Order: sequence, then structure tokens, then C-alpha cells
Amino acid sequence: MTAPETPTPPASSPRRWDWRRGVKWFGAEFLVVVTGVLVALGVGAWWQGRQDAETERAYLRQLAADLRETEAAATQADAYLRPVDRAGSLLWLAFYEAPPPPRDSLLAWAERSLWTSSVRPVLGTAEALVATGDLALIRDDSLRTAVTAYLETTRGRLYDHEQFDRVWAGAERRMRRHIDPTESALTLYEPAVLDTFLTQMGVPEADLAGLDVPFPFDAAAFLGDGEALQDAFELANAKRNLLTVRRAMRDDARSLRQRVEAELGE
Repeated sequence: MTAPETPTPPASSPRRWDWRRGVKWFGAEFLVVVTGVLVALGVGAWWQGRQDAETERAYLRQLAADLRETEAAATQADAYLRPVDRAGSLLWLAFYEAPPPPRDSLLAWAERSLWTSSVRPVLGTAEALVATGDLALIRDDSLRTAVTAYLETTRGRLYDHEQFDRVWAGAERRMRRHIDPTESALTLYEPAVLDTFLTQMGVPEADLAGLDVPFPFDAAAFLGDGEALQDAFELANAKRNLLTVRRAMRDDARSLRQRVEAELGE
């Protein structure tokens, strides 16, 4: 008798992949990653914006300081050059006066007219802003435009200043042919001042009052010399033009400084 066969259990059916769960898992992971990236970008942008704002304010404060320095230099030059510029005009006008001014007055005006001073605007910060591209850190469009316009205008004024200064220097050299600068200095300055000047130059003590001037100033011949008149005019005119440029640079600096300080809220 044959033993009954043991029934074979049916093979288990393969487990089906639940794609819906996979999609949910992937979506959750993707959302976490994207959220993390966005948060990191947001924090980075916030931090960079804060750094840029601090850099902008530092630039603007330094720019305002440069502009104040330019204003102060121009104002100080004006105070120093006011009597100098006036003397140049008086020397030129003396050719048209009747009766002519006293000889000592002419000598004093001539001495003063032979002095001048230059003003150099402080442009370091403005030039750095443009050269480095950091001008883009200034968020106010009109202020950015004002900075670049100030640079261009000031460069033009510096060019004009150099041209007028050359005219003055040429007229100053020619004027010295008409007037002995030592004699004019003796007329204008006190002996103690001249002694100090000579000491600073390493010159031994000298009896300035007893100096024999080799070519004493002849006021009548000077006022009758057409070339002297032309030289006096060029001196006076160059000084007037230098004054105009100097004050324009001061006003330009003041105008931009006020805009910068308004942006800073100071």
C-alpha cells in the first residue's frame, strides 16, 4: 500500500512595492533638503545684506570726512589768500590811477601778489568706490550718480586749476624782473620776521636795514612799462580764476557732503 503524498504548500506570492509610500518618503526628504537650502540661502543673504549695509555706512562716513577736509582746505586757503589776491588786483589797477599810489604801497602789493597757494581736494574714498566697484553698495541711485558726477567735475576743475596756476607762475617770474623781491620784502615785513626767515634758511645774521639794494624800484618807470602792466594783469586775472575754481571745489564738496550726511541720517 502506497503512503499518501505530503501536499506541497503553495509558493508565497511576491510582495508588491508600495510606490505611494516611496513617493511620500521622497517628497518628505526633498522638502527637508529644499527647506534647509532655502533657509541657508536666506540666512546668508540676510548676513551679506547686513555686512553690505555696514560697509556702505563706513564708506559714506569716510566720504563725508574727505569732503569736509576739502571744504576746510579751501576755506583756509581763502582766508590766507584774500589779502594776497587783493594785492594783485591793486597792483594792476595802480597803472590806471592818477595820481599814482605811493612807491611803498606798490612794492608791498607786488610782494603780496607773488604768493599763492594750491588746494587739492581729497578724492581717495570717492576714487576707491569707483575703482573697486563698491559704488554698487550705495543703495540710493541718485547718490551713486552724484558721487561719479562729483569725481568727473572735480577732475575738470583740477585741470582748470593747473592751467591757471601755470599762467600765474609765468606772470610771477616776469614780475620779478621788474621788482627786486628783497627790496619788496624789506618794505612789507618787519626785520624780526625776515631775521627768522633767514635763520631758518641757515643764513648768518645780517644787517637787513643796511642792505644796499642794487636795483632800487623806480615806481614811475614801472607804471610806464607796458610789459609790467601786462604782467600785473595776468597775475591778477590768474588769481581771480584760481579763486573761482577754488570756491567751486569747496561748493561741490559741500553739496555732496550734505547729501551723504542726509543718507547717513547725521
